Order: sequence, then C-alpha cells, then structure tokens
Amino acid sequence: MIKIFGFESGKSKKYVSCIGGVVATATLTAGLLCSSTLAASTQVNPQDAASYTSIISTGNYDSLLKQLDDLKNQNPDESQYDRTSEAIELYQQHQLERKDKRNEAYEKAFEKMTEALDNERLEDTIVAAIDAHSLAENPNEFLNDPETRKVVEQAEARAKQSVEEEDWVDALSMYRLLDLLFENQNLYADQIKSAEGHVRILQLYIPQHLQDLYQARAERRAEEKGEEAPEPTEIEIDSWKTKLKNINTGMLRDSLRQAVRGHIDRNQPGSTGYKSLLEGGITNLLTLLDNKAVKEEFESLKDEMQVKKFRAYLVQIEDKLNQPGMTMNFLDAFKQIDDIIRMNDITVDLPEEVVIYEVTEGAMGQLDDFTAVIWPEDIEHFSRSTEGKFYGVGIQISRQDGQLVVVSPLANTPAQRAGLKAGDVIAKVNGTNTSTWSLDRAVREITGPEGTPVTLSIERKGEADPIDYTINRAEIEIESIRGWEHTETGDWNYWVAPEDRIAYVRLSQFLPQTATDMDNAISKLQEEGKINGLILDLRFNPGGLLSSAVDVSDRFLNEGTIVSTVNAKGERSIVSEAKKRTTYADFPVVVLINQGSASASEIVSGALQDYGRATIIGTRSFGKGSVQDLYRLDRGRAYLKLTTQYYMLPAGRIIHRKPEMKQWGIEPDVSIDMTTREDANALLYRQAVDIIRDKDGKDQVVEKDSIEVTEPDGEQVAEAEDVELDIIDDNPTAAKIIEKGIDPQLEAALLWLRLQNVSKDMPDASILQAALAPSEKPAE
Repeated sequence: MIKIFGFESGKSKKYVSCIGGVVATATLTAGLLCSSTLAASTQVNPQDAASYTSIISTGNYDSLLKQLDDLKNQNPDESQYDRTSEAIELYQQHQLERKDKRNEAYEKAFEKMTEALDNERLEDTIVAAIDAHSLAENPNEFLNDPETRKVVEQAEARAKQSVEEEDWVDALSMYRLLDLLFENQNLYADQIKSAEGHVRILQLYIPQHLQDLYQARAERRAEEKGEEAPEPTEIEIDSWKTKLKNINTGMLRDSLRQAVRGHIDRNQPGSTGYKSLLEGGITNLLTLLDNKAVKEEFESLKDEMQVKKFRAYLVQIEDKLNQPGMTMNFLDAFKQIDDIIRMNDITVDLPEEVVIYEVTEGAMGQLDDFTAVIWPEDIEHFSRSTEGKFYGVGIQISRQDGQLVVVSPLANTPAQRAGLKAGDVIAKVNGTNTSTWSLDRAVREITGPEGTPVTLSIERKGEADPIDYTINRAEIEIESIRGWEHTETGDWNYWVAPEDRIAYVRLSQFLPQTATDMDNAISKLQEEGKINGLILDLRFNPGGLLSSAVDVSDRFLNEGTIVSTVNAKGERSIVSEAKKRTTYADFPVVVLINQGSASASEIVSGALQDYGRATIIGTRSFGKGSVQDLYRLDRGRAYLKLTTQYYMLPAGRIIHRKPEMKQWGIEPDVSIDMTTREDANALLYRQAVDIIRDKDGKDQVVEKDSIEVTEPDGEQVAEAEDVELDIIDDNPTAAKIIEKGIDPQLEAALLWLRLQNVSKDMPDASILQAALAPSEKPAE
C-alpha cells in the first residue's frame, strides 16, 4: 500500500509518495522507491498526526489526561481542556462497554447458533453464525469450530436441495448467507451467480411466481420460529413487455461492438472479445430454457422437443466457442447472433425482444459489475438519478407491512408545507388504492410535470378518517448534503461540537449541486464563527458524478492533481488539477469511510489522504475505482454504460477491486471496525434523528424492517431482521449518538479533532510522548 509521509523543508511543507514506508511508534520513517513530490495545501505536523492516530488506536490516554489536568490548573477559565478530558473519558468508557458488549454478544450468538441447530432452524442457525463470526476475537478459529462446520455442511446441503427443487429464492438466500459467513473469500460466487440468474428471470417474466417463493420462504421461517405466518402481500409489477418495449437488434449489435472496442480489460491476458460476450449471452438463454417455471409465461416452452432442439443448438455453439485457437470478429459474431435468432424462430419461437435482451444482458455480464445497458424504458429513471432533481411533492417513502409510508417529508418542499408527517400512510393517490403498489409505481404516480396537482389520501394515527392533501408538484432537489441535526425550521445545523467549533457534514451522494451545497454549508458555518475542525462523513456514500468528486476535493486542495485515469492501453490522462481560488480556509479535516464508501467517495478520501490534507477514519472502502462512459445505442434509443478506465489517485494508487486482489480501496489511517449489528444500529438511529418532526414531536420513527445494510453494488449485506438491534428511545437526538456511543467511528473522529485543537497548548513534552508513555499504575 502506498502511504504519504510528510517532512519539513524550510517554510514550505511537502509530501513524498513512498512505497515501503514504515510508521514507527515515535517517528515516521520513509522507505524505498520514493517518487515525485506532491504539494500539500496545508497540514498538521505529521508527528502530531501520528500521535493522534496512535492515541485512538492504542487507547493509551493516562499521560495525556495528566497533562490536560496540568493545563486546566494553569488555565482554570479555559473550558476546552475539561471538555477534551471528558470526551477522552467517555470514549474510554464506550470502548470498554463495546468490548464487554461484544464478548457478551458473541457468547449469546454462539449459544443461539447451537440452540437453533439443535432445533433444526437452519436459517436462524446460519444468521447467528454470521453474527458470531463478526463478533469473534479469532474469526478463523470460529470458522473451524466443529459446530460451525456442522452449520456450513447443513446450509450447503439445503442450498443444493433448493437448486434441485428450483426454489431459487431459498437457494440464493442460503448461498448469500454462506458467502457472508466466509466474507471476502468468494467461495460461493458461481452458485450465487447462477441463482441470481434464475431469480432475475422470475422477477422479469413471472413475478407472481417469485412472490409465491418469497411467501413460501416467509411461511417456512414463521413455522420454524413457531410464529403465525404472514399474510400474502400483493404488489403490482410491470409486465416484461413494458420493460422490453422498443428493444431491437441494433442495440445488441452496437453494445457488443462498443464493448469490444472500449472496455478497460480488452487488452488484458485472457480477454477473448466477441467469444466471451457470446458465451455470456448463450448462458442466459440456457438459463431461461432450463427454468421450468417460466413456461407459465411462454407457452411455446412447453414443447419439450423444440426446447431440446434449441438447447442442443446453443450447447453446440458454446462448445465451438470453447475450442482452442477459435477466434471471432464482429462479422462472425453478428452472423452467429442472426443464426441464434433464426433458430429460435423455428423452434421455441420466443419473442425476438426476449432473445435480444437475454443475449445482451448475458454478454455485458461477462465484463464487470458496473457495465450495463440502459434500455429505452430505463432512460428516464437513469437521467433522474444523475440530474439531482425531479418534480414531485418532496417525501421519502417506504413499504412497511404492505402499506406506503412516509419516512420523512423533505425540508422546504410542498409536502412539508402542506403538513405531511413521518409515519403517515398514503392510502390512495388520486383516488386509487395503493395497497398493491410497488415503490416504483408509487414514485411514478406521485411525481409528474411541474405545477400539476396530485391528491394524497393520508391515514394518520389518532385520526378517525383519511385526510386528503392536494399538492402541486414542484422541482425537488435531491439532498446530497446533510448536517448534524435539523433546526426547528427543517434546515440543517452543521455544528457537532459548537463549543469547540467542530462541524459535521454528510455527503450521501455526489450530484451536480453537491459542491455548491457544501460551499453554502461552509459559508454558513464561517458566518457563525471560525471552524476549528470538520468531519466529512462519506460512509455508505456509493459515489456519483466524477466532476462533483473533483469539485469537492478541490475545496480542500490548493494545487496538484486530484485524480487521473488509466485506459486499456495503460495511457494516463489528467482529469483535473486543484485550483487555489476554490480552496476553503485552513482547518483540520477528518473523513469517515466504510465498506459502503465507493467510487467518487474514494476519489475524495484518497486524494485528501495522499496529500495529507485529512485523516481517514473508519474501515476499508468498497474498491470501486472504475470509470463508466455512456455510448448511444441505435441512434440514442438506448445507452451502454461501459467501464473504460480506472481511476488513479495522486500517489499512483489504483483502488479498483477485482476478485483476485488482496488490496483495494482506501485503507483508513485509523481503523475503527464496526460490526454489522453496530452499523445497523447507527443507521437506524441516524434515520430516526433525521426525520423532520411535527412541533409536537409525535411523528412515528423509522420502522426496523425498513433498514437494510447494503454495499454500493446493490448486494444486500444484512436485513434488520437478521441482526438484533438495540431499541430506539422515544426521543432520538443527535447528541445521544455521541453520549451513548452509538457510532464509534464518529466518536473517534470527534475525539481526533478535539485532541488536535488542544495540542497547540501542550507543554514541552509532546503529545506524542504523552500518548505513548507507559500507563501510570498505582503503587503495589
């Protein structure tokens, strides 16, 4: 891993990229192969930076607290020393409580695992095993425990049985749970990919069958637990005919041609161009033919003789593609596709758009997780997600217990002004019952042209009859910047520790307006006084626009390359350089990251880390360091989002994660691990705090079941039902996040900045020596 180490050179401060650098306990020692100099905008003394991270990492505070006591005695009117001492003691207390809770939770999870195993509740067993593994002091030892091995064997057997029975929901669930247990080992990647393929087919072509499988799983889970089975939930889902409307062969041809020409890995060893893409397309068609349930939708697939004939033809092509030395150019590939379509017509006679869609999706799936076709029906949604605005009423919604529920109205929107509240149930939209609507359907119906009215019939706790709100739609800007807590007017307060002038800004995603919104937040803070520190929270931020990431980074750097890219030929191009005119005033910065920080988040955190402009606290980021370009398909009727380059950070790091890699992403300077349970608790509590409440404060809080912990590629890491969450109190506040130790990473960031604020007043003995001195022990 490349680290940036600092040294003083006259009046200017420079940072050198070194491979093999070593952080010693009291000094920074540069290693071998130092490369070109990076200019830093401003920075803390590197020895101080090392000392702060050492304090938080080792927890050795005794000498530091003694020095703070001396400073308090010398300056009795200076309250920041008291606050810092109290923060240290609270952090120590929370660390001890975390350790005790973790040990207790591990014992409880292990006991729950063995109890569930004895009572043949397999899913509860493996969920408890995942929980225990994340809590174990020695995770590898836990995985090799005989009880754990027994759990794994039974889960694997259950997954295989579900595959044989074509219960793809259960098979996928079991393999994903096993994958979570053996995190980052990719032991079940092939099985997961196969099951996902079948679930995708069910979801697209026969969604009711998929709903039935989910219902059967829910009933089985209820029976295992001795609980009452849940009522079936009916949800309207768009027909595949709508999804595949206006698809044609031109889109398939254009996507294949552009993928072979422009994909980042096209020149890598093992890349076989059109051959590999066609193999993926054929795999998708074979999966469709082998899925027995899909016959409910396509009558022609009931003719087993014709299915067998088409399948044999596809296998024959597959064998030909796998022959050693076989090559294929674009003419060969397109002729083969025409032959596949022709053979389909004379055998199973699937709709042509189905064949085109399956071949295209399978082909693009051979490349990487982020290459995808934006089909005609997806263009509007895709555009909305990148533009950062839409026209609607301004509410966050979720489905809870079969109902559409308002999670929170957005600040300064028509919904908030009209009086909608968190917890309101949207029973009807324009007179139509919403009980069977999907979230996508609800979004389509509630949004619409600017200035047009929409009537929401609201069922509210304490009200006997529904209340109709007719609201005119307006432009709603997606919120990408959030603060510490809402003010009474619904705006954001950004001070996490106002008495110490420490601010907090959360970036939920990188949109066109993100840098401007952050400018407004910083300006507001500076109007209220000097900023002595900023926590920039990028956790669970999946990324967004590259230009926005560059603009945000530019606010903290006054010169130097922010990010560059490397294409398939290994050619490096400069994307952007920092400009001094946009740089904020000098104040210390901590950036929070975790496994949910990806892409643009990694560009910002990586650039600030490389220049030494910020200290990174949290856990390793996701490792999505690739660039996707948009290409028109069939004269703009669809688009291909194609991975064409990798991001390169200022010090030369490429952070993109590939299956075979051991190192990826951004490694934090201070590693503070949080378990899945702690992540879910912190997310749940933060969502409850973020709700814009009525003046009486009686709005309902976010339901536990609405929380999911996911990774940026959309893969779900955990559902709330899979982890035991602490109970949210009746009056969640931002202050309690620190007071109760709900978010250890955030608490560490705040402590880091407080330590930096007081370090300038330390006596001759450096803060580093204080932190690393042996703890004072009472005389025996």
